[in-house]
Amino acid sequence: MLRYLIKETLHGRGDQLIQYTIGQKVFDRKEDFNPDLDPIVRIQAGRLRRSLDIYYLTEGKEDPVRISILRGSYQPVFLRHTNPDSQSSTESQDPIHEMLPFTSPSIAIFPFKNLTGNPDREFFVLGFSEELTQELTRYEDFRILSLRMTPDTQQEASINGGQNLSVDSDFIIEGAVREQGEQIKISATLTQTKSREQLWGEQYLRQMTAGDLITIQEEISQHVITTIAGEYGIIPQRISLETRQKQVSELSVYESLLRYYYYQAQQTPETARDAYDALQNALTKDPDCASALAMLASLDGNIYMLDRTGSADALTRMIELSRRAIELDPNNQLVSLIHAWTYFVLNDRDRFFNEIERTLSLNPNSSLRLGTCGFFIALYGDWDRGKLLLDRVMASSIGYPRWYHGATTAFHYRKKDYKNAYQEALQYDVPGLFWGPMLRLACLGQLTTKDGLSENLEELKALKPDFTEKARDLISRYVKEEELVEHILEGLKKAGLTIIDQ
Repeated sequence: MLRYLIKETLHGRGDQLIQYTIGQKVFDRKEDFNPDLDPIVRIQAGRLRRSLDIYYLTEGKEDPVRISILRGSYQPVFLRHTNPDSQSSTESQDPIHEMLPFTSPSIAIFPFKNLTGNPDREFFVLGFSEELTQELTRYEDFRILSLRMTPDTQQEASINGGQNLSVDSDFIIEGAVREQGEQIKISATLTQTKSREQLWGEQYLRQMTAGDLITIQEEISQHVITTIAGEYGIIPQRISLETRQKQVSELSVYESLLRYYYYQAQQTPETARDAYDALQNALTKDPDCASALAMLASLDGNIYMLDRTGSADALTRMIELSRRAIELDPNNQLVSLIHAWTYFVLNDRDRFFNEIERTLSLNPNSSLRLGTCGFFIALYGDWDRGKLLLDRVMASSIGYPRWYHGATTAFHYRKKDYKNAYQEALQYDVPGLFWGPMLRLACLGQLTTKDGLSENLEELKALKPDFTEKARDLISRYVKEEELVEHILEGLKKAGLTIIDQ
């Protein structure tokens, strides 16, 4: 594929490189080849980009010319590259080198050490490293190096933090496997290469039977990678903290994306504006960054759904941004999730559930995205499944967005379990959103208690002064069951709100 793309570009036909042609010339597809039904070109292009990334981080570090295939295009770009170590202080790198899209953090996964004393366990130890690599590839924000080294080289890497190896990575995952009687013990650590600081470490002890070894690999690998690379994992949190004081214009593309995750956790007008500006900055540096486009679509979706200033045009922007993002990177889970949410906003039930199933299949272990899927699945009427997904995320993560409790509140409320619904609504602690006080008022109205009524009424009026005029419409944007909408309005009326139906 790379040879074909380069040859066509050098012959002046780079602008004619499209999926249909590549599918026929490289992958022997027939004339009826449909890229929408057969995504082989997009998939292999993604693998090719990752292979080039790994090559230039390892044996291609010193290459004077680098080949890059930017997202949204199949036409290679050839860039001069100068090793900064070989330059004098008066020389500067070729400015075009700054265009290389290597802005996301890289993680090297060293093969785990077999300290069991049992050579027969080598297959398990090697398999565990491979399982970690496969799990990490589900997180599209990282570049991954899976290294196969000799024991001597691996020991050198551990001692020197990767500094003396021909590996240029930001973080290192390594560990060891031991046996204790009938138990197997796996230790894993995460080290920041530049500072050589160990950021995280954990040990896992499991009962060992032959039939459980694969299950052990999968379970522990999922936990390790979610802890390290999840949206609120060790690495994103570390980088976000390090860049918190930077001006938006100084942020890399990846750092800009982290501002969106910070907004998801905080949900204040200030974090929303900061995220919006950061994502616009990301798109000036990489106009075809599908993640940034999808995140902007999400922010516009919130503006529309919450009826904030500018909501009249926000829905149109959301639809267009989401469409561009899914065309650029259809196998990006975040992009797929926000594309599904667009169908949720548009009340297109069939397309919503089709896309949300695809979202879940792309990475069933990403806590934030799994919980968000559960949130919207529940509100679209599949309550039991949505609640199950939300419970799984809430039980395993302390950093989940508090607005997840909106769906769990509605789950209990529709069953007329107002006491548990109110307890869930109390945990909907998101400053700046009117949904928290609104849900608490509906529960209190049904519980026929005056405790907490006045403060929630005041908070709702302060956050959304025109709520009583728009109540039905605003609730219906999220709650897709008309009967439940009426049920919530009933509780609000019992709490003392005068709902004006329009």
